[in-house]
Amino acid sequence: MSMTAVTRAPWARPMVEFAGLIAMGAAYTLIRAQQGTDPGQAFAHSAAIFSHEHWLFEHLELPFNHWMAATTLVAVPACYFYAVFHYVMTPFVFVMSWRAGGWVYRRGYWTLVIASGVALVLYATYAAAPPRLMPELGSIDVLRRFADYGWWGEAASAPRAIGDATNQYAAMPSLHFGWSLWCAIQMWSFGGRTWRTVAVLYPTVQVLVVIGTANHYLGDVLVGGLCVLAAEGIVLAVRRVARVRGARLVLNTGSP
Repeated sequence: MSMTAVTRAPWARPMVEFAGLIAMGAAYTLIRAQQGTDPGQAFAHSAAIFSHEHWLFEHLELPFNHWMAATTLVAVPACYFYAVFHYVMTPFVFVMSWRAGGWVYRRGYWTLVIASGVALVLYATYAAAPPRLMPELGSIDVLRRFADYGWWGEAASAPRAIGDATNQYAAMPSLHFGWSLWCAIQMWSFGGRTWRTVAVLYPTVQVLVVIGTANHYLGDVLVGGLCVLAAEGIVLAVRRVARVRGARLVLNTGSP
């Protein structure tokens, strides 16, 4: 093997994985940008979600949404949190996972890819409007109400004038929470009191923000979390099978 091949080999896998993430990001953007051919179905699905969590929505989610909408000192930071952290924290934690390397990175990479892939399928097949677009339920669109405090317009966190480029009917599942849970799992693996404190706080605040701003139902949050936990389970199961097969191979070959 040439010296060039030896030098390049360690970078081959990261380059392929990085290309995979770019492709996933492109698919995410394209699917999220599709408004769908039947908005009526998105509202029907939203009404169905509401019907399943009727009591929780009216006694927990809606009062919290109204309180946040009436409390500027809470609402404005919540709007910025919703609009910023989803797109900053996930790449940051991914880079830190890459620096950690080993199983922490491998598990994190594949969990993120699988969970995001499942979410994309749901976005493409199950359009659902967020509660902020269902004023008949009593919901208040907090980001829209406080749009003068930031760069976003009437389409959640989308910048003004390009709201049509985002899919407002992709509320199920909540990847705002799903990715925050993924970040929490990764940060917990980094060890240390600071990382683990942030690991607990970040997804907790994310839940409060997406519910308080009426961008997601609690059901959206739960499904977003399940996407990540299911992906994590798949990755762990594959690793377990690989280890068992590796052990059998050692036994069959008589290797130490």
